[in-house]
Amino acid sequence: MKRADVVRERRRYWLISALSPLAILGIWVLSVKYGWIRSVLLPSPAMVVASLVDMFENGYSSISIYSHIGISLARVGTAYVLGSVLGTCVGILRGRVRTVDAILVVPAEILRPIPPLGLIPLFILWFGIGEVSKVVLILMVVFLIMMVSAQAGASSSPPDPIRAAQTLGASRFQIFRFVIFPSALPQIMTGLRVAMGSALSVLVASELLGGDRGLGFVVLDASNFFRTSYVFAGVVIIGVIGLLSDRGLAWATRRIVHWQGGR
Repeated sequence: MKRADVVRERRRYWLISALSPLAILGIWVLSVKYGWIRSVLLPSPAMVVASLVDMFENGYSSISIYSHIGISLARVGTAYVLGSVLGTCVGILRGRVRTVDAILVVPAEILRPIPPLGLIPLFILWFGIGEVSKVVLILMVVFLIMMVSAQAGASSSPPDPIRAAQTLGASRFQIFRFVIFPSALPQIMTGLRVAMGSALSVLVASELLGGDRGLGFVVLDASNFFRTSYVFAGVVIIGVIGLLSDRGLAWATRRIVHWQGGR
């Protein structure tokens, strides 16, 4: 493809990316303006912006919104890093060692379909309502996603490069480092993006476990008092965090797995 075509395609992509949310915003404005949906269910964008400004200026529930954001990011970040590392290691082992896969396949596949909300009573019983239960709930979700992604990547490593490396006298560690791990990287990076979105989704569920801080608390508390514009404001903040994290991981993917290309 010529450079001019590449530039044209890139501009088209970014134009559509900008117009898509504007179209959604336009439908939202019209829905509220003409009364298609009651404002108690769907507040206007202006009301949501006013609630965002109020939260950033005055905080929420006598606590700075920056504190809510920081606490939620600390919970998600801790669980995300630990879950990603553990899930990737276990997934690669499952993908390359059949005995490990045989040991874990039944418990992993039983646990994976269970929704996080269904485990909240157990987590309260086991870990209490403090920070540990919230972090462990998010960690479990991230771990399962990364385990599956890493296993798929590791098990799909092409055999010919592995045999070639063995013929040249490469050690097991060298084969893993230069053949298996690079082959698994694309799916691992995709798993990281999926896991981040899921971690933010589970954040609200994890903050059902109690406490009075965090973005999940803001959304839940506002919904309990029918402060719909504040619910949307909290959701917008979580969504922006998700967008920025996904774009950051997409950028890292393009740099790390540069041979695949992509946006």
